[in-house]
Amino acid sequence: MLLNHHLNLARSTWLFVNMKGGVGKTTLATQLAWHAVLEQDKKVLLIDLDPQANASQSVMSPQSYVDYLDANGATVADIFEQFTPTGTASGSPKQLDPSSVIYNRVAYGDGSLLDLVPSRLELSWTLRNPTGKETLLARFVAKIEMNYDLIVIDCSPTDSILTDAAYHCSRYLLVPIRAEFLASIGFPLLNRSIRSFEVRHDDKVLEVAGLVFNDFVRGNEKREHQLSRSDVQAKAIQYGWYVFENDIPHSDSYFRAARDGMPIGSTKGTHTIVKREFSAFAREFWKRIAL
Repeated sequence: MLLNHHLNLARSTWLFVNMKGGVGKTTLATQLAWHAVLEQDKKVLLIDLDPQANASQSVMSPQSYVDYLDANGATVADIFEQFTPTGTASGSPKQLDPSSVIYNRVAYGDGSLLDLVPSRLELSWTLRNPTGKETLLARFVAKIEMNYDLIVIDCSPTDSILTDAAYHCSRYLLVPIRAEFLASIGFPLLNRSIRSFEVRHDDKVLEVAGLVFNDFVRGNEKREHQLSRSDVQAKAIQYGWYVFENDIPHSDSYFRAARDGMPIGSTKGTHTIVKREFSAFAREFWKRIAL
């Protein structure tokens, strides 16, 4: 398990996960994806693996996302249902063209770009009939991963077939935490989920790249929050998980960024300190993964 040494990899797939909701996974995933494109000049693919589709709306903007669905744009749900009969008279399954499910958000002349595999509520149907679907996302990623420097997966907090699907095509996990009561409640569940997956798939190794404190009130950390930090740090030592030195305090600018489908650094009204805080964490993250 990772401690303080840096990770060395050329192309990488990251899963943002914590077995607890409301910890800022989507904000972290989308903003790091933007930062990799704009500050590191990377080719990035963001995969939205949550039926709520918050990452999709945050990158595309809510209205653009609705327009995309209205135009019958393909989503990650199609990856999981591609071999399900279409309902036509023949009942023949439909083979998915990998490029059809990738939405290009932006591409620059230097080659950097941000692509998205959007999600939709119907992804939850996969949970009703999961048999044989857990490797379909990995098969999809294997076909397109050579086109990207970084692949980011935003996953739902529930341990399910979708989590297993993400594990199959990931190597490293980044875990956001809120400094609040029971902040570490999801850690034993997450650790159990990882170990259970590795036991069932002994050819796979999953590593927690680190934990990051997210979405707390800057400069007004109460005693409860300080105790939560201590609890998290104790759990991190127990599991051998790295804790990032740079935190990401709360700012309403992240909500505006999601509404506008923009990076935090380009969002109107964002204070310099907010940009500086996120950039500091991002730099620590890139240094850690040697990207």
